[in-house]
Amino acid sequence: MTSKAAHNYALALTQVQGLDLKAAENELHLVRNALREDSRFTVFLESPRIPTAAKKKALTAMLTGKVQKAILNLCLILTEKRRMQLLSEVFVAYRKVLDGILGRTYVDITVAKDLGNGGIDDELKQTIIKKVDSNRAAFGLESGKTLQYDVSVKVSPDLLAGVRVRVADYIYDGTVARDLIHWHDVAAVHPIDAAKAFAD
Repeated sequence: MTSKAAHNYALALTQVQGLDLKAAENELHLVRNALREDSRFTVFLESPRIPTAAKKKALTAMLTGKVQKAILNLCLILTEKRRMQLLSEVFVAYRKVLDGILGRTYVDITVAKDLGNGGIDDELKQTIIKKVDSNRAAFGLESGKTLQYDVSVKVSPDLLAGVRVRVADYIYDGTVARDLIHWHDVAAVHPIDAAKAFAD
């Protein structure tokens, strides 16, 4: 969960004229990871004993030519306001805002065994995506909006057989394991109407 401040920074970033939205996502990720990996530099940026001008100079030297000007400016603003620790939250919030703008929808497919390159063959993957797209209501997705499906596949022998599909907060579980083990709802996860979603 992200704070309102992080959401506001993320929203403002998406409204910067001329910003490459997808590149900005990668750049925020780059900066966040760089700070995570360099604890000394993070301490430097967060220390109240070090002048803000020195921090901004160091950040400018580090990021110039590697990120868009808007990303650099965001980091400088966070540094000036002594809120650089918010950057991770801003990144998470930005991804969420960008998902809404692009109609990006995450589809997580889990199969019992490797069915092809990457765990699943392309034909089955496309079939699942088409089923999800043509039955949006069953998965809590907006109708009448172009969606981009971001698909990830995982192999889990624990399923025994079959396939499990998760879209946002909805799960379709068509596995043998589900028949053998009583399935429990998890907070914020709702079972979908499988007959409605995957009916031929």
